[in-house]
Amino acid sequence: MEKINIRDFYVGRSVFITGATGFMGKVLVEKLLRSCPEIDRLYLLIRPTPDKDIRFRLQELTKCQIFARLNPDAFKKLIPISGDIILPDLGISFSDMQELIENVSIVFHLAARIKFDNDLRSAIDSNVKGPKRVAIFCRQLKHLKAFIHVSTTYNNMDHDKVEEKIYPTSLDPQKLVDLVDCMDDKLLASITKQLIGTCPNVYAYTKALGEHLLQDITFESGKPRLPLVIIRPSIVTSAVQEPFPGWIDNFNGPSGIIAGVSKGLIQIAQVNSELIADIIPVDIPINLMIAAAWDEGTCANLPEAIRVYNCSSGSLNPINWRNFKNWGLRAVYEYPFKGIMRCPNISLRANRLLFEIEIVLYHHLPAFCMDSIALLSGRKPFLTRLFKKTHRMMSCLVFYTMREWNFVSRNPVQLLDKMSDEEQSTFDFDVRKIDWETYMTNL
Repeated sequence: MEKINIRDFYVGRSVFITGATGFMGKVLVEKLLRSCPEIDRLYLLIRPTPDKDIRFRLQELTKCQIFARLNPDAFKKLIPISGDIILPDLGISFSDMQELIENVSIVFHLAARIKFDNDLRSAIDSNVKGPKRVAIFCRQLKHLKAFIHVSTTYNNMDHDKVEEKIYPTSLDPQKLVDLVDCMDDKLLASITKQLIGTCPNVYAYTKALGEHLLQDITFESGKPRLPLVIIRPSIVTSAVQEPFPGWIDNFNGPSGIIAGVSKGLIQIAQVNSELIADIIPVDIPINLMIAAAWDEGTCANLPEAIRVYNCSSGSLNPINWRNFKNWGLRAVYEYPFKGIMRCPNISLRANRLLFEIEIVLYHHLPAFCMDSIALLSGRKPFLTRLFKKTHRMMSCLVFYTMREWNFVSRNPVQLLDKMSDEEQSTFDFDVRKIDWETYMTNL
């Protein structure tokens, strides 16, 4: 039988989303409301804060610029659910849980702890235990058609070529979770580096563990197989097209570097300019997630292996760091920022010694001089503190800007072949179409 189209698949369905208030989550919510207008409800798991309840946080979410094109009536489909992925049963009340069990048929799990620090306990709680809790929740849903888990391509860094499969881990995830639960914070901090091994940070390490644990739960003996799909974006950057070109709500990763260069703050970075900058605009993985849920939910029989999608650009439409820099600078000069500190420019250095020398000359010394002048004139110094924060952010990226991997991306191309021309236009995730020079103008 011929498959129903993507829009029709979502007609009358209710969706559960974790991480809806985050960068990717906002784009997913907006896209579902706009491109699948007959969707029933979007249940958003939102963590209450001491000064803001979930209703207030939902109001904040809908006031974001990203939702400006939507009809206000669309917001009636958004149902906030109080909870947190680090809590048992996701912290969801009994009454809310019963409503979700009866109505939800698609789950998008985007919530994660994305910090690169060495807080392994927090990372495990969110990125390993969190997916397990969501999977247990999915098992209770009466009408589940698809469970989409968002991971990262950068979680198997001991392989130069990363295939679309779940790799074995050095330690059993559940045993590691049990071990960590028995340790105090001081002991865990002392052995964190030994535990994560060749992984660059606890984020990548725990994301790999989370995938492996989900695989174990999906094929748990004596229980129905979960319709699990794993989406692995690479370095997520601003939108190429939707909700509008260049949209972003944070300055993490390359976007933060560009902002720092545009202001004249950052003048030097440790980067091998010949390597591929495996960036992916945020609307690409969002469209892929929506289409992957449709494909999984309309399968006559679930595949034997979990479908994994490496959502990256390097193997299909590569851009290297040199062009990233040159085209980015061209855009900075064409559309200059206000209040720049000095002429925007940046040098990319692969040699660590040369980088360390130049960072003193172009960052530390100017900051020291300007802060000294500020002190003498009775103003509060800030540049040294700002550079310290900036360098900490840049140091997190060095592992990725000085290395290169081949992320095999066959499954996204095969999924595109299953879609009609209209669907490929509406839910476009074909990275081969991206004109990087034009994109960098909008970044």
